[in-house]
Amino acid sequence: MIFKKINQYRFSFWIAVFSFLLAAIPFNIIVFNNLLLAKFFGFLLVVLLIVALRVWFSVARNRNNIVPRVLLNKNDIFDLKKDFKGFSSLNPNEQDILKNRIGILLSKVKFVDGSNALLDKRNAIRVAYVYVCLNWSEVFIVESDWIFLYISTAPDDRISYKFVLLEEYFEGFKTKLIAS
Repeated sequence: MIFKKINQYRFSFWIAVFSFLLAAIPFNIIVFNNLLLAKFFGFLLVVLLIVALRVWFSVARNRNNIVPRVLLNKNDIFDLKKDFKGFSSLNPNEQDILKNRIGILLSKVKFVDGSNALLDKRNAIRVAYVYVCLNWSEVFIVESDWIFLYISTAPDDRISYKFVLLEEYFEGFKTKLIAS
């Protein structure tokens, strides 16, 4: 986007431009009796306001380093219900919280297997579900440098992982785990 390099909001400049255009609309109607020019200034005001809002939002997004969460589609929800029997027993509000937390984890955390290759989406959602359910009552904070490991045997101690899920334990979680 063109506005990515802008690092200041520049409110004073935009307020001056908007004030001039707002004052010019009735001024052209009352003093010059020119309705066409007043309509032009009104149209220009709307266009510039849209541009200014886009600039402000892009600057805010770049300053805050916000990563949007991953939205789970209907297939992902179907897989969650199929893999975890406890997910269907949750009320809709708890399901929404769980889906949002899984989406945040998918957007910020790196999910790897034993060879440090990225997991496919379904396995990443499974690991995220287990993590969210195990930490349901704690304050939900996610760091972008976290690494979650899904592996069949005990991990190597050379790399520190935030969360490790062994495949043998995962089978036990499929029927027992409910977020509450």
